[in-house]
Order: sequence, then C-alpha cells, then structure tokens
Amino acid sequence: MARLLIVDDDPDARRLIGLVLRRAGHEPLYAEDGFRALELMEREQPDLVILDLMLPGMDGFEVLEAMRQRPSLATMPVVVLTAKAQLEPIVESKPMNVHAYLTKPVSAETLVRTVQEVLTEVRIPASGERWALEIACVESWPGCAGELLAAALAAALAEHAPTLLIDVEGNGRGAFVFDLEPRMSLEELEAGVDPTRGLGAPREGLQVWSVDRPLGPTLVDRVAERLTSQAQFVVWMPGEPLGPVAARVLPRCQRVLLTFESHGPGLRRARAVLRWLEGIGLRPPVVEPVWVRRWAVPEPWTEAQIRHRLNDVPIRTWLVDPVTAYRALQEGRPIHEIEPESPTARRIREWVEELVPLI
Repeated sequence: MARLLIVDDDPDARRLIGLVLRRAGHEPLYAEDGFRALELMEREQPDLVILDLMLPGMDGFEVLEAMRQRPSLATMPVVVLTAKAQLEPIVESKPMNVHAYLTKPVSAETLVRTVQEVLTEVRIPASGERWALEIACVESWPGCAGELLAAALAAALAEHAPTLLIDVEGNGRGAFVFDLEPRMSLEELEAGVDPTRGLGAPREGLQVWSVDRPLGPTLVDRVAERLTSQAQFVVWMPGEPLGPVAARVLPRCQRVLLTFESHGPGLRRARAVLRWLEGIGLRPPVVEPVWVRRWAVPEPWTEAQIRHRLNDVPIRTWLVDPVTAYRALQEGRPIHEIEPESPTARRIREWVEELVPLI
C-alpha cells in the first residue's frame, strides 16, 4: 500500500480518483489547490503525488517549481493528470520529478497501472539502505499447493540471504508447514504488541511470522512496516487473492506467483484473479501463473491448451507428487528437500536463481 496525494480542484474528480486508488489498496490524501498540496506534502510525505495543472491560486506548474526548490520535496514522484491541452508545455519543459503524464478522462485500469509502475520505478534504496525483495505466493483455488510453494521458496532463498516468510492468511499455515505454532494472536496485535515478537526461526537464515486469525488491512500495514526490514527476501502468504489483505500486500511485491489447477473451476477462477490483478496494475512478468500439475493424475489438457484458456498468459508448470507433498507436511520440511533431484525441486531452484541476482 502507498499513500497517494490527489491534487485537483474538482471535488468529483478527487472522489472518483480516490475511490479507484483505494480499491487498489492505496491510501488517498486530498488537496483542492496548490497551497494545500504543498502543506500536505511537507506534513504527510506521501509516496506519490497525482497532480492536476489547472488549479486556483497556485497552478500545477508553480507547485512543481516549489517542489523543486524544497529539499524535502525535491525527489517526491509526480504523476500529472490533466486536460490534454495542458500537457504540451510541461512535456516540453520536462520539469523535475514528473514520472508520468495522463490525460483526462483516464480509465481506472490505466490510472492504477501507471501509479504502480511509478511506485515500482522509484522504490530505489537510499545510500546505505536495503529494501527487501518481496514475493507473494497466492492460490487461485483452495488447496493448490500455495503453502508448499511459499515454504519451499522461503527456505531455498534463506540459503542465500536472510529471508522472512510472512503468513497473514490467518490460519497459521506458514508456521504449521515448518512444524511450528503461530507465536502471535490477533488480540496481541490489536493491543499494540510489536509484531517482531511473533517471529520464529525454524532454521538458520529463515524467520517465519504467522497469526492465528485473519487480519484487517490496517494491521497488515503495521506488520509490513515493522517486519519487512528484517530480511532481504520476504515471501508473503496473503490468503484470498481477491480480498482486502491481498489488495494491500500484492502491490508491494516484485513477483506474484499464482498457483492454479487445471480443472474447470480452477481455470475459471485463475482467469478471474488474473483480470483483477491486471486491474490493479499487476501483470506478467510480475505476475506468474503456476500450473500445479499432480504426478500420476491424468491431465486432459496440454500446457499450450492451458495457456490458451488463460488468454495466452505465460505460465510455468510445477510438477507436484502428492506422496512427496504429504511427506513434506508430515515431516515439517519444505517439499523440495524431500526429493532434491525431482522436477519439483528443480523448479524451486530455477526461481531462486532468477530472484537472487535481484537483491
């Protein structure tokens, strides 16, 4: 989730833009003129400003000039959203900090996608600071191995850098797959207990955070703010992909692995989730659908046919042996460690080889 300042003198425009962005998991702030905008920028330090150029008193050009002259605002990213006729002067002058230009009217999809692209672009570590690389493992259909993938990926990444598995599903699976119990309750979080007290360490380099019941979006934000600085890799288990918690978590992530199965309901649900993710600006290669193919289970479709049924989105196939999966859960170990030379394990290593160079 990001805090976004919407600067527009039209109250209907502010309301509609704010509604679209709130549905995408962001927190909107509002200013009706340039003076109020600068005041909020200084006080609230939003992650991004959506700026109209036609403003009363101090127009958008003057706001950009004032931002240039203030060290605390000089690097704050801006998306200009204004009438087409107003764009030519600003594009020609290329003022500092304008990362994108949009013309009114703009579709909700374009607005959300542009905001997400700019937030991803500017999320660069400051000198001496490290950002965690955040990955989400979500299931488009219940039971399609999301917890197995999250646990295996977190354990494999922990061999390269400090890694944190954060389970905010609210049923404790992130801890249970490592034969642990959730160390924090919903009541403790609501009472203001520091989320770091819920961390458990099943092995060197890996910490697991899990909770006993579903969290609300505000608590998820507090967990993210407090925990993500604890590691270089963060693997999220956000639960229901269309829910409010996922809407907070997924836009944070540089990779979203969406597991699905090839039965009819599974494919239809996967298509619905992919459409929703695209609506909030998340699409391949950030989003990676993962076809969980069970060994020894007859499949009526080929990979090409599966891909076609998902509107030709690139997919990966992850072969999972139900017997090996059962052993992993029984022993409290990640699935790729049960049969290290299996296709299941090789796929995990492929993901890790792609992710490690990104930190």
